[in-house]
Order: sequence, then structure tokens, then C-alpha cells
Amino acid sequence: MNKIIRMIKSFILPLKVTGSYAIKRPFTVMYPKEPAVVKDRWRGFHQLDYNKCIGCGLCGMTCPNKCIDYIFPDGVDPRDKKNQRLRRPAIDWGHCIFCGLCVEVCPTGALRFSMKYWGHKLNRLDLIMTPEEYTITEGKKGHYENILDKVRKLMQTHLLSMAAGGEWEEILRKLEDKWIQLYYDRLDGKLSLEEWDKKAREIEELALKIMEQVNLP
Repeated sequence: MNKIIRMIKSFILPLKVTGSYAIKRPFTVMYPKEPAVVKDRWRGFHQLDYNKCIGCGLCGMTCPNKCIDYIFPDGVDPRDKKNQRLRRPAIDWGHCIFCGLCVEVCPTGALRFSMKYWGHKLNRLDLIMTPEEYTITEGKKGHYENILDKVRKLMQTHLLSMAAGGEWEEILRKLEDKWIQLYYDRLDGKLSLEEWDKKAREIEELALKIMEQVNLP
């Protein structure tokens, strides 16, 4: 008899615990049907205040995954240290671990986390953000009508080759280096604008084809 009573209790006691939660409000939400509840300390996707950024480079130096690199305005010579203040950080969310070190180290508060947590992207290129794409400064474009214009921006960095990885990384790295040398030749007057645009676009188109190939299953 005692054995039977113990067996019955072993069934009833767990039901008392779980049953008590049946009448309580659930802790979870039915995402994505319901919006997730996030707190002020939430580490969502980054936001950049373009005008507050001073191009110091601390965010890139502190990034453990090396997913931050810098883009200069068109026509600005990256070799001149006086122009460092004009650069702005591009970031690869595909490699980012959202550790928060870049946000903590930013001396002006230009780089910070947003409350945005949803960001479905179809390919690796979409996960790489140019400064204009994740800036919050009014008047800056948040998208590119021609994807090759975005590729042109990113060719200043090594983010494409890192995002591609594997056998494609070395190939893209060489294309990035070749593009940079062409850019310097343009700045030094060794190439006309027409020659520069034609040769640079050929490299950019090849880089885009590689990134599309990387996304194939």
C-alpha cells in the first residue's frame, strides 16, 4: 500500500508545480508573432553617428574578430595621416560576436548598440555594413541602388575577403590589393578618371561574382 501511495505522489507532485504555471503569465513571447522585449542594456545591431566619429581607429583595434575596417570618402588619400579623421568604420555583422568592446572604447559615443535585433539577410555581402548603411545621421543614405557602388566602397577594406573565407579569401585579398593600387595610381595622377573607373569596375564586378559564388549551397 505504501508503495502505491508513493507512486501516486510521484505523479501528483510534479503536476502541482507545472500546473501552477498554467494560470500564470508566460515568461516567453511567441516570436516572431509577438515582438521581443528588450532592455536598455540590449546589444542589438550597431548604430553610427557619422558626425560624431573622429576616425580614431580604436573600434577596429579593439575588435577581437577583426570585423571592423575603415572607409575613406572618395578622392581622399588614406596614406596621408592627416586624413585619418575622415575615415569611418565599416562592420561585418556576420563575423561580429557583439561583445561590445568597440562601443565601450569609442571616445565620442559615435558607435553604439541599437535596440534592433531582427536583421534577416540573404547573403554575406548584405551583412557587411558600410558607414552610410548603419549611420543614424540625417541626410546619409541607408542603401545602394547599385550594389557595385557598395562593393566599390568595401574594396578599400579587407572585409569582403574575410567574409568569403576558405579558398576565396586569398583570391579576393589579391583583388582588394590590386584595387587599392589602382586607387593610389588615380590619386597620383597615373590614371585618368575614365581609365580608373573602367579598371576598378572590372575588379569590382569580379569581386561581386565571387561573393555570389560564396553564397551558393
